[in-house]
This record gives sequence, C-alpha cells and structure tokens, in this order.
Amino acid sequence: MMTLAAVLCCAMTTTVFTACGSDDEENNNPASDTTPVAAVMDYTLTVGDDMVNYLDLTVDYYDADGKVQTEPMTQKTWTKKVSAKLPATLGARLKAQLKSGVDVSTQEKVSVAYGYNYMGYAVSATDKVVSDIVSHGTSTSLDMKGEKVSEWLERHADGLVKFLFVFDAKGQPKSSSWQ
Repeated sequence: MMTLAAVLCCAMTTTVFTACGSDDEENNNPASDTTPVAAVMDYTLTVGDDMVNYLDLTVDYYDADGKVQTEPMTQKTWTKKVSAKLPATLGARLKAQLKSGVDVSTQEKVSVAYGYNYMGYAVSATDKVVSDIVSHGTSTSLDMKGEKVSEWLERHADGLVKFLFVFDAKGQPKSSSWQ
C-alpha cells in the first residue's frame, strides 16, 4: 500500500511540474508584430470636368509584383491601394493628352484642375504599421485659353503628377523618381 502511495505521489508531482510549462512561447514574440513584411501605398488622384471632357488620362502605377500597370482614368477620381512584399517600389503617375478629334484651340477658357493624395508605409504580418509614414497631397487649378492647352501638355509629357518610393527590406521609404 505504501509503495502504491509513493508511486502515485511521484506521478502527481511529475504532472504538476509538467503542467507548469508554457504553450505560448511563440505568441509572446513581439518581434513578429514589429517586423516589416510589406509596403502599402494608398493613392487618390482627382481631376476637373474639363480634363475628363477634353483629355485622355492614364495612370501608371507599380503593382504588387513591382510591374508598372497602366489604367485609363475616365472619371474624376481614381483610387488604388497596393501592397507589395519588401523590398518594394511603389508610386503613381498621371499622364494626359488631347482626346482624338478634340479641338480645344477655339475654347476661350479651359480649366485644368487636378490633385493627388498618397500615403505609404510598411506593415507587419499582422498589418500593424511599423515604419515611417510618407504622405502628401496637393492640388493645382489654372485656366488657360484653348490654344495654350497643347503647349501645356507638351511641357508635362512625362506626367502631371508623379511620385515614387522605394521601400528597403526594413520598410523604410526613400523618395525616388520616375525614369
């Protein structure tokens, strides 16, 4: 009987010490919530009525695979959110040219209004922002005689709006320029 009691006592002691172990050692690792894994860029481009009516507008942007994509901008607002694994290049550019068959040279006034907003940052695997946030926004509005529109478009052939950021492997953004 004493032998049985001694064996049970040893078994219970082993169970108590075994039960004190921690099962969530991996969940307590704060580095996983602060380690950057992706860069995110939120874009918004806006244009006025005359730009939609008289111009073919296109937006070039870097996608999640780091390739430049081109989309037509047929409405007054274009928005996009892109997330890419680090290191990453993200940015957008608004380009414009006169629509085929449109002659604005006789227009007394053409209103050119456009603007942009962007916000870029790096996130962890849990989508927590873990880097510097880059953001900016501005708008431009000017009126010109229709005969000046072609000249104005030529001066801005490489883009009315353009911004580009390279995010390093640590998620830190650095401003760059479109080539």
